[in-house]
Amino acid sequence: MRHHGFEGHAHGPATTAQLSAKTWVDFDRLFASNGGVWGGCWCMFFHSPGKFDAGAYERNRDAKQSLVSEGRAHGTIVYCGKDPVGWCQFGPKEELSRIDNKRGYAPTAEDPWRITCLFIAPKHRRSGLAKLAVAASVRAMKKLGAKAVEAYPVEGKSGAAFLYSGTPHLFEGEGFSRVKQLGKKSWIYSLSFPSRSQERSTKST
Repeated sequence: MRHHGFEGHAHGPATTAQLSAKTWVDFDRLFASNGGVWGGCWCMFFHSPGKFDAGAYERNRDAKQSLVSEGRAHGTIVYCGKDPVGWCQFGPKEELSRIDNKRGYAPTAEDPWRITCLFIAPKHRRSGLAKLAVAASVRAMKKLGAKAVEAYPVEGKSGAAFLYSGTPHLFEGEGFSRVKQLGKKSWIYSLSFPSRSQERSTKST
Protein backbone atom coordinates (compact mmCIF):
# COMPACT_ATOMS: atom_id res chain seq x y z
CA MET A 1 0.00 0.00 0.00
CA ARG A 2 1.37 3.38 -1.02
CA HIS A 3 1.32 6.31 1.39
CA HIS A 4 1.36 9.84 0.05
CA GLY A 5 4.24 12.12 0.91
CA PHE A 6 4.20 15.45 -0.87
CA GLU A 7 3.29 16.74 -4.30
CA GLY A 8 6.02 19.27 -4.92
CA HIS A 9 8.90 17.07 -6.06
CA ALA A 10 10.20 17.95 -9.54
CA HIS A 11 10.04 14.32 -10.73
CA GLY A 12 6.45 13.65 -9.66
CA PRO A 13 4.40 13.05 -6.50
CA ALA A 14 6.42 11.44 -3.71
CA THR A 15 4.97 8.39 -1.96
CA THR A 16 6.23 5.56 0.21
CA ALA A 17 5.62 1.84 0.68
CA GLN A 18 7.00 -0.75 3.05
CA LEU A 19 9.39 -3.47 1.86
CA SER A 20 7.64 -6.82 1.43
CA ALA A 21 7.58 -9.75 -0.95
CA LYS A 22 5.10 -7.73 -3.00
CA THR A 23 7.31 -4.62 -3.23
CA TRP A 24 10.58 -6.55 -3.64
CA VAL A 25 10.45 -5.88 -7.37
CA ASP A 26 10.68 -2.13 -6.66
CA PHE A 27 13.51 -2.54 -4.16
CA ASP A 28 15.31 -4.75 -6.68
CA ARG A 29 14.82 -2.17 -9.41
CA LEU A 30 16.17 0.67 -7.23
CA PHE A 31 19.24 -1.21 -6.07
CA ALA A 32 20.04 -2.86 -9.41
CA SER A 33 19.94 0.52 -11.16
CA ASN A 34 22.45 1.86 -8.62
CA GLY A 35 24.99 -0.97 -8.64
CA GLY A 36 23.50 -2.75 -5.65
CA VAL A 37 24.24 0.46 -3.66
CA TRP A 38 27.62 1.03 -2.01
CA GLY A 39 29.33 -1.36 -4.41
CA GLY A 40 26.92 -4.31 -4.14
CA CYS A 41 25.85 -4.24 -0.50
CA TRP A 42 22.11 -4.58 -1.14
CA CYS A 43 21.69 -3.23 2.41
CA MET A 44 22.93 -6.47 3.97
CA PHE A 45 25.83 -5.08 6.00
CA PHE A 46 23.95 -4.50 9.27
CA HIS A 47 22.10 -7.82 9.17
CA SER A 48 25.13 -9.84 10.26
CA PRO A 49 27.81 -9.20 12.90
CA GLY A 50 30.43 -11.24 11.04
CA LYS A 51 32.68 -10.66 8.04
CA PHE A 52 30.98 -8.98 5.09
CA ASP A 53 31.90 -8.56 1.44
CA ALA A 54 30.12 -5.47 0.09
CA GLY A 55 31.23 -6.40 -3.42
CA ALA A 56 29.51 -9.80 -3.45
CA TYR A 57 26.67 -8.43 -5.56
CA GLU A 58 24.71 -11.59 -6.38
CA ARG A 59 25.23 -13.24 -3.00
CA ASN A 60 24.09 -10.14 -1.14
CA ARG A 61 21.09 -9.71 -3.42
CA ASP A 62 19.99 -13.32 -2.92
CA ALA A 63 20.49 -13.06 0.85
CA LYS A 64 18.39 -9.91 1.00
CA GLN A 65 15.60 -11.46 -1.03
CA SER A 66 15.56 -14.47 1.29
CA LEU A 67 15.22 -12.24 4.35
CA VAL A 68 12.39 -10.32 2.70
CA SER A 69 10.53 -13.50 1.81
CA GLU A 70 10.88 -14.64 5.44
CA GLY A 71 9.65 -11.31 6.81
CA ARG A 72 13.02 -10.60 8.42
CA ALA A 73 13.91 -7.40 6.58
CA HIS A 74 12.16 -4.06 6.96
CA GLY A 75 12.42 -0.72 5.24
CA THR A 76 10.66 2.11 3.46
CA ILE A 77 10.81 2.52 -0.31
CA VAL A 78 10.34 6.06 -1.63
CA TYR A 79 8.77 6.65 -5.03
CA CYS A 80 8.57 9.64 -7.33
CA GLY A 81 5.62 8.91 -9.52
CA LYS A 82 6.00 5.20 -10.30
CA ASP A 83 9.77 5.12 -9.94
CA PRO A 84 11.49 3.82 -6.77
CA VAL A 85 14.13 6.43 -5.94
CA GLY A 86 14.89 6.11 -2.23
CA TRP A 87 15.22 3.75 0.70
CA CYS A 88 15.42 3.72 4.49
CA GLN A 89 16.32 0.50 6.31
CA PHE A 90 14.98 -0.14 9.79
CA GLY A 91 14.26 -3.13 11.98
CA PRO A 92 14.32 -4.58 15.49
CA LYS A 93 17.58 -5.02 17.36
CA GLU A 94 17.96 -8.72 16.53
CA GLU A 95 17.40 -8.09 12.83
CA LEU A 96 20.19 -5.50 12.54
CA SER A 97 22.72 -6.91 14.95
CA ARG A 98 26.01 -5.48 13.65
CA ILE A 99 25.58 -2.31 15.71
CA ASP A 100 25.95 -4.38 18.90
CA ASN A 101 29.61 -5.03 18.07
CA LYS A 102 30.53 -1.40 17.52
CA ARG A 103 33.03 -0.14 20.08
CA GLY A 104 31.41 2.13 22.65
CA TYR A 105 27.86 1.11 21.82
CA ALA A 106 25.29 0.55 24.54
CA PRO A 107 21.53 0.40 23.87
CA THR A 108 19.54 3.46 24.89
CA ALA A 109 16.43 1.42 25.72
CA GLU A 110 15.33 -2.17 26.07
CA ASP A 111 15.14 -3.85 22.66
CA PRO A 112 15.30 -0.68 20.56
CA TRP A 113 14.44 -0.71 16.88
CA ARG A 114 17.06 0.77 14.58
CA ILE A 115 17.42 2.93 11.50
CA THR A 116 20.73 1.97 9.91
CA CYS A 117 20.77 3.01 6.26
CA LEU A 118 19.45 5.66 3.92
CA PHE A 119 19.85 5.88 0.17
CA ILE A 120 18.42 8.42 -2.28
CA ALA A 121 19.20 8.07 -5.99
CA PRO A 122 21.65 10.80 -7.06
CA LYS A 123 19.23 12.75 -9.25
CA HIS A 124 16.71 12.98 -6.43
CA ARG A 125 18.90 14.18 -3.57
CA ARG A 126 18.41 17.45 -1.67
CA SER A 127 14.68 17.39 -2.33
CA GLY A 128 13.27 16.25 1.02
CA LEU A 129 13.02 12.55 0.21
CA ALA A 130 15.31 11.44 3.04
CA LYS A 131 13.07 13.25 5.51
CA LEU A 132 10.03 11.57 3.96
CA ALA A 133 11.73 8.15 4.22
CA VAL A 134 12.60 8.61 7.89
CA ALA A 135 9.15 9.92 8.81
CA ALA A 136 7.44 6.98 7.08
CA SER A 137 9.82 4.54 8.78
CA VAL A 138 9.10 5.98 12.22
CA ARG A 139 5.36 5.62 11.63
CA ALA A 140 5.83 2.03 10.46
CA MET A 141 7.92 1.06 13.48
CA LYS A 142 5.38 2.55 15.87
CA LYS A 143 2.63 0.59 14.12
CA LEU A 144 4.73 -2.59 14.42
CA GLY A 145 4.98 -2.16 18.18
CA ALA A 146 8.36 -0.50 18.66
CA LYS A 147 8.75 1.34 21.96
CA ALA A 148 11.99 3.10 21.10
CA VAL A 149 14.09 3.75 17.99
CA GLU A 150 17.79 4.45 17.59
CA ALA A 151 19.60 6.10 14.69
CA TYR A 152 23.34 6.59 14.15
CA PRO A 153 23.86 9.73 12.07
CA VAL A 154 27.22 11.12 11.03
CA GLU A 155 28.23 14.67 11.86
CA GLY A 156 30.24 16.77 9.45
CA LYS A 157 30.27 17.53 5.73
CA SER A 158 31.14 14.13 4.35
CA GLY A 159 30.25 13.06 0.84
CA ALA A 160 27.01 11.25 0.12
CA ALA A 161 28.76 7.86 0.23
CA PHE A 162 29.62 8.45 3.89
CA LEU A 163 26.19 9.70 4.93
CA TYR A 164 24.32 6.44 4.48
CA SER A 165 23.25 6.68 8.12
CA GLY A 166 21.83 10.21 7.78
CA THR A 167 22.73 13.48 9.50
CA PRO A 168 21.92 14.77 12.99
CA HIS A 169 19.73 17.51 11.51
CA LEU A 170 17.61 14.95 9.68
CA PHE A 171 16.79 13.00 12.83
CA GLU A 172 16.41 16.03 15.07
CA GLY A 173 13.71 17.18 12.68
CA GLU A 174 11.80 13.96 13.38
CA GLY A 175 11.97 14.33 17.17
CA PHE A 176 15.09 12.27 17.90
CA SER A 177 17.42 13.35 20.72
CA ARG A 178 21.21 13.09 20.84
CA VAL A 179 22.36 10.56 23.44
CA LYS A 180 26.10 9.89 23.08
CA GLN A 181 28.97 9.83 20.62
CA LEU A 182 29.73 6.60 18.78
CA GLY A 183 33.10 6.68 17.09
CA LYS A 184 34.77 9.80 15.71
CA LYS A 185 31.84 11.29 13.81
CA SER A 186 28.78 9.17 14.58
CA TRP A 187 26.22 9.73 17.32
CA ILE A 188 23.48 7.67 18.86
CA TYR A 189 20.12 9.38 18.55
CA SER A 190 17.02 8.05 20.25
CA LEU A 191 13.26 8.43 19.96
CA SER A 192 10.78 6.92 22.43
CA PHE A 193 7.09 6.36 21.78
CA PRO A 194 4.58 7.06 24.54
CA SER A 195 2.61 4.09 25.83
CA ARG A 196 -1.09 3.87 25.03
CA SER A 197 -1.95 4.94 28.57
CA GLN A 198 0.30 7.99 28.20
CA GLU A 199 -1.33 8.84 24.87
CA ARG A 200 -4.80 8.56 26.42
CA SER A 201 -3.70 10.76 29.33
CA THR A 202 -2.32 13.38 26.95
CA LYS A 203 -5.51 13.42 24.87
CA SER A 204 -7.69 13.82 27.96
CA THR A 205 -5.84 16.89 29.26
